[in-house]
Amino acid sequence: GIRLHPGHTWARLEKDGLVTVGIDDFAHKLVGPATVDLPALGTHVAQGEPALALRDEGRAVPMLSPVDGTVVAVNPAARGDAAALADPYGAGWLFKVKAPRLAANFRQLHPTAPALRMLEDAGEALVRRMSPELGQVLQDGGTPVHGIARALAGDDWEALAREFFLV
Repeated sequence: GIRLHPGHTWARLEKDGLVTVGIDDFAHKLVGPATVDLPALGTHVAQGEPALALRDEGRAVPMLSPVDGTVVAVNPAARGDAAALADPYGAGWLFKVKAPRLAANFRQLHPTAPALRMLEDAGEALVRRMSPELGQVLQDGGTPVHGIARALAGDDWEALAREFFLV
């Protein structure tokens, strides 16, 4: 039931009609253990516009909202505890919105099969950036480790993350 935004955030329609928003596993692993700056309750977020930020060591990477709407709940665990993001599609959700344009917004997001392909493509692009002549040779089957942006780009990890998050 999750739909992915190309900027590596996701949206899921809940039974109560609200939309839960989070970051995908690729974003979590690229930036690594980070804290999250979440929008305040009552804030209007717009699809494709910055709505939150992943923050680590004083640097922040903005993330785009997958839907339009008004923020009606935030996950307090995600706000102050980097470990809460370890389950990005479950307990690591970030905020909930009342989304009046949900049908239009969902047409712009990737459902399951295209979303999986999008994540595979992002992983392959990251591998090419690491070592273009080798391809995917990571021992765990190609899954990046947490904080790989810092390992690849050092102090320029923000620029690397922004490249993948479309901001």
